[in-house]
Amino acid sequence: MGLFSIRKKTAKLQVCTNNLNLFFDDEMIEELEELIDEKGIITKEMDCLDYCEECTCQPHALLNKKYIYAEKPEELLNIIKEIIS
Repeated sequence: MGLFSIRKKTAKLQVCTNNLNLFFDDEMIEELEELIDEKGIITKEMDCLDYCEECTCQPHALLNKKYIYAEKPEELLNIIKEIIS
């Protein structure tokens, strides 16, 4: 590895516990945990991300401080995979 080689930044994911409870079943939680472990994502589970109006409408998270959302939890996981790949 050279002196000025480019290192890939570690992704940072923040998730809302309330949002997870609303939209993610046990199977989807397991998929999320597998993705976190597989990709080495630094994860912080919080009681609230201050997106309360959106929280009850759709699954969402903050990935590298960027708000991401989807209609379904499966779609949100795909978005996360796409961004960190």
